[in-house]
Amino acid sequence: MTMIDNAIQDVAGRFGLGPKSGQLMQEVINLITGSPGGVSGFIDKFRSAGLGSEVASWLGRTDGAALAGPQVERALGSTALGGIASRLGIGSGVVATAIGYILPKLIGQITPGGVVPAGIPASLSGFLQATPVQTTTRRVEQVAPRAINVVHDAPHLGRWLIPLLAGLGVLGLFWYLLSGTPPAPVVATAPAPAVLPPTPIPSIPAHLTIANDDGVITYSGVVHDESTRTSIIDALKGTFGADKVKGDITINGTAGPAPWLIDLRTALENLKTSGVQAVFDGNSLKVGGLIGDADRDSIINSLRTALPTGLVFGALSDKVGNLVTEVTNRTESALSALRPGFTTTDLLNILNQSIINFPTNSAEIPAASRTLLQHAAAAFKQLPSGTVIEIAGYTDNTGDPSANVQLSQQRADAVRAALVSAGVDPSVLVAKGYGSANPVATNDTLEGKFRNRRIEYRVVKPA
Repeated sequence: MTMIDNAIQDVAGRFGLGPKSGQLMQEVINLITGSPGGVSGFIDKFRSAGLGSEVASWLGRTDGAALAGPQVERALGSTALGGIASRLGIGSGVVATAIGYILPKLIGQITPGGVVPAGIPASLSGFLQATPVQTTTRRVEQVAPRAINVVHDAPHLGRWLIPLLAGLGVLGLFWYLLSGTPPAPVVATAPAPAVLPPTPIPSIPAHLTIANDDGVITYSGVVHDESTRTSIIDALKGTFGADKVKGDITINGTAGPAPWLIDLRTALENLKTSGVQAVFDGNSLKVGGLIGDADRDSIINSLRTALPTGLVFGALSDKVGNLVTEVTNRTESALSALRPGFTTTDLLNILNQSIINFPTNSAEIPAASRTLLQHAAAAFKQLPSGTVIEIAGYTDNTGDPSANVQLSQQRADAVRAALVSAGVDPSVLVAKGYGSANPVATNDTLEGKFRNRRIEYRVVKPA
């Protein structure tokens, strides 16, 4: 069985698509092979949508980061996804989520060693050129009609048949009176019990994925029946507003029960943080997304209280945490590599690549970033006397603008305080909060908002 065949089976079971999973795979491969520039051009669509780090995790690997439905829609466009959904007869939300699951595995297989092929890989072209299964029609020969002769009763039959029946009736009555024994009662026979078809054994868990993008909820899933589907959609609309939710849920008779359904409305109240993602899968619930560890852990603790016992809670793959760790390690290495006599520009170029992932509505510096600032302080102390550096704080555009300015000022002050406590002369540093001004990325996406929440360092007075 080929890699593509395995992926088709995986998608069929995970999303309840059955034979449509093969058609979906063909649609995905058509998108890849039909893109200008082939595989490279297709991948560039996701890089252009701000998903460069996700794409990098796919190359040469089959365990790369899966995409949420809104991310796929941003890269490929709602028109393309809507066309696929229409041709397959399934919801566009399911299509987007399934494609987000397929792509890391598919791209990883066709980029061995992390190298993007210049042409169309044979595995893809071979799949598209495979001969479709032919259906056969059995020919039924027609038989020529044959005449049937009907023989009628003799016309005199009625003359003796009626007297004969009357005589038999008289004899039966005479015999009954002589014997004095009533006829045996007729015992009604109970009908055989109806044989009901066996209840299907659940083969896949009930599944629901929710992503909160600044109050707009995208959802997808697989459940056992229409009643469960309706209950979920009603809960989503009731919690977030009918105009704020989009997606689709597939019905699959082999899906298991949804133990979280009874308290779903309460659970949804805890998923109003922008950037949060939640995956309900059978008796497990995982939380993550573009939120900090503190926010994620707080949400999980609230859900433990709100939902029934027996559910297993966990964290989704920490995409933000992994990115912050990677960037922090790279910044630490660059600081260690500074040579004696480095310039102020050298230091600020390194620090402006770092990320301090503050918790939502907080100016508390995470532990990893606090350690980085302690190492940066050693370099600040080597700057020429008289140098003044501004620490500029920024937020995204969510919320009240004046509140954002205040929050950004608090965060800039916190960074300055951390450097001063590590030994930097206070006269070298000034802090300024700018709120959502001067964005470096679009505020229309979660990734863009994440990039806009930043600390910048700039020279305001050279030595």
